[in-house]
Order: sequence, then structure tokens, then C-alpha cells
Amino acid sequence: MEKPLLLYIFLFYWHFLNALFTVEAPQSLYTVEYGNNVTMECTFPVNGKLKFRDLSVSWEKKDDLKKQVYVLLKGEEDFKSQHSDFKGRIKLLKEKLNLGQSLLQITNVKLRDAGFYRCLIGYGGADYKTVNLKVKAPYRTISQGVVSIGDNTWKLTCQSEGYPRAEVIWRNREYEDLTDKANTSYETGSDQLYRVTSTLTIKSRIDENFYCIFWNKELQENTSAILHIADSADSVHRTESRRFVRAVLVMTAIFGSVLLFMLCIRKARASKDHRTPVASSSIARLSKDKDTYGYRDAALKRMN
Repeated sequence: MEKPLLLYIFLFYWHFLNALFTVEAPQSLYTVEYGNNVTMECTFPVNGKLKFRDLSVSWEKKDDLKKQVYVLLKGEEDFKSQHSDFKGRIKLLKEKLNLGQSLLQITNVKLRDAGFYRCLIGYGGADYKTVNLKVKAPYRTISQGVVSIGDNTWKLTCQSEGYPRAEVIWRNREYEDLTDKANTSYETGSDQLYRVTSTLTIKSRIDENFYCIFWNKELQENTSAILHIADSADSVHRTESRRFVRAVLVMTAIFGSVLLFMLCIRKARASKDHRTPVASSSIARLSKDKDTYGYRDAALKRMN
């Protein structure tokens, strides 16, 4: 009877001591976007100046297999048991421990980081709390394409990446549902993001709007894009027109330069041909006048 009684007394006092030491989680759910950073927190009583040698902190992820995220054992960090998923991305803000705050920072959050985390503190007593981390990747950027395949038929394409898997809804200008006419495919990469591609092939007149809407049901979020057939067709037409006009201008400039050069040469030759006869006749006339004056002077001398 003595041993069971002593064991009962020990368990009673152990639970009583632990009741005095309570770990709290100010926030039970954290939601972060893929690629961003997140800081999760649990608190514990310090009661005066913190004695690091008496403090142990453990953060672990509760998957099918428990994954060690961070360990501070008797004031010393231990990374030997840290799971490879968290290597180089985990930091405990140790300067906050004096305030009774265990702040765990995860950088460059991955989709696989989502789940439940247990914060365990040992300091005189021991206690833990569990927090939940959700990771989302909204379909923010939508790549789009509009291609004419002839006979007033168009191939409209929208593509985006995100998580969880999104549904793609198609509408026309009157907001009629065209989703059943579209073909949507899904791919997943090493980062676990979904690459969603949806194609709608439809007959349509020029100057028509269509909408592709990525609906993320789990996050209750949607992102949409407008595909304008007129803009696409006009864009191609304007591009070809610019190329044609540019080519015409270049050819005109070259032809004009050559023509101007030839006119300058012809004018120069004409001026030269015109000046040469005039000079010769003037010289001849001057020579003739000189001879005339010479004969006249000689005749006057004989008369005298």
C-alpha cells in the first residue's frame, strides 16, 4: 500500500506543479501565402529573470511521421535532429525568450509546410500547445492568348499557377456560362503548385469579350481575365500595317536620295558644259580685238 500511495502523491503534486506552468497560444491559426515568411508564437511564464540553462523549447510538425522543426535543449540549440524539410529556413527569435515568448519563424514557406505544429516548453514545469498553419497560393497572374483558326473561329487560352486546384469558368459578354465547351487540364510540379490550362474554341464575331475565371473553392477566392477578340485582331493588323508603312518609308527615302544625287550630278555637268563655250568665245573675241588694235596702231604710225 505504501508504494501506490507514494506514487499517487507524486502524480498529484506533478500535475499540480504543471498546472502552475501553462503554455498558451495567442493565435491558433496562421494563414500565409506560398513563398512568404510566417512567425508562429506560444508563450510561457518566466517569473523573473530567465535562466537559459533551465529552459528547453521544442517545435515539431505533426505529420504521419513526426518532423522535428527546432530544438533548444537546456539553453543550447540542437539542429542534429531537425528534419530536412526545414533545413536553412527556421529561426527561433531567442531575444524574445526573456519575455516568455517562443517565436518560430519559417522563411520561404512551402506548400508542404502546411499542418499542425506543437510548441513544447520545459521550464520548471512542462506544457505544450498546438497551432495550425495553412498555406495558400492564389491564382494571381493569368496568361492569356487569342488565336484565329479561320472561319470566324477563335481559340482562347488562359493559364495560371496556384494552390489548391482551381476550377476555370468561362463567360461571354452576356455572362452566359460557356464552361462546358472548354477543355481544362491540370499539371503539378515539384513545388506542388497546380498549373491550370483552359482552352475555349468558339465561333464569334469581331469585337467580343470573353471572361475566364479561376475559382478557388477552398479559399473562396477568384481571379479573372478579359479576352478581347477585337483587340487581338486589331493588334495583328496594326503590327502588319506598321511594318508595311515602315518599309515604304525606307524605300521612299532611299529612292529619293538616289534621285536627288543623280539630279545634282546632272545639274553640275550642265553648268560645266554651259560655262566652257562662253569662256572660249570671250577669249577668241579678246584675241581678235587685240589684233585689230595692233593693225590700227601700226597704220597710224606709217601715216605719221
